[in-house]
Amino acid sequence: MQLAPGVVTNGVDVLRLPSMGHSSSHIGHSSSPSSADAIKDPTAKVFALIKDLVIGNRMAVSFPYKEPSSVNFYPKEITEGIPFSSEAVQELLQYFSFAPDSKQALGMRQTLALCEKEPKEGEIRGCVTSEESLVHFARRILGRDVRVEILRSSLVSKTTPIVQNYTILGFKEIATGNIVPCHNQPYPYPVYHCHYQLGIDNKVFEVLLRGDNGEMVNSVFFCHMDTSKLTDDHVAFRLLGVKPGESEVCHFFTAYDLATVPIPK
Repeated sequence: MQLAPGVVTNGVDVLRLPSMGHSSSHIGHSSSPSSADAIKDPTAKVFALIKDLVIGNRMAVSFPYKEPSSVNFYPKEITEGIPFSSEAVQELLQYFSFAPDSKQALGMRQTLALCEKEPKEGEIRGCVTSEESLVHFARRILGRDVRVEILRSSLVSKTTPIVQNYTILGFKEIATGNIVPCHNQPYPYPVYHCHYQLGIDNKVFEVLLRGDNGEMVNSVFFCHMDTSKLTDDHVAFRLLGVKPGESEVCHFFTAYDLATVPIPK
């Protein structure tokens, strides 16, 4: 398939700059930070434990701002018309007018490599480029005929500090069991990497937070209940002071991540 450089399909501009500063501090993510430098990364301030969910508790959390266009799926009619493969990198670089050595090109290559990586034993993983492909992926895990709900944290405003103290105003458990987390990746249009570990139940909460600046955030709080197979150098264990297998590890989802859960019948 040949793509004309700079084509805008159906009036939707698919050329956006990926956020190279996006933190992949998610548990189970193949590029999770493990160096001591990761602790200094402000966007790593997303981790907590279930016991930290106490009304009135105040903690520093990172909710970076992102343009809504970078997180909301484009119609599948658009994304299905664009190759999504490392084999098509040169064609894609020309299409999006990216220099081969640019940060945008690097982000695109890294995302394609992640999406094409073989899953580990007992793992289901893949990348989705539309809401339809997300639902299809989730149903592979949740059940073919299951209705799927997509959970996202609310967007913060442009003026919100990347990190500030938030006070917990309320929380409730949304689901336990089969939950599929997905993380936004650097790419010219919204792409999410989704992953699921077979036989492991997780939990997801909805947490209402108020920032010191007065802004309210309705956040998804995702908990990995079995951490025994994770490496002990992950930044989450360093920040929380726990070791693999001795505690769950939870993290607040920013607005550019999401989770899918089954809707009860």
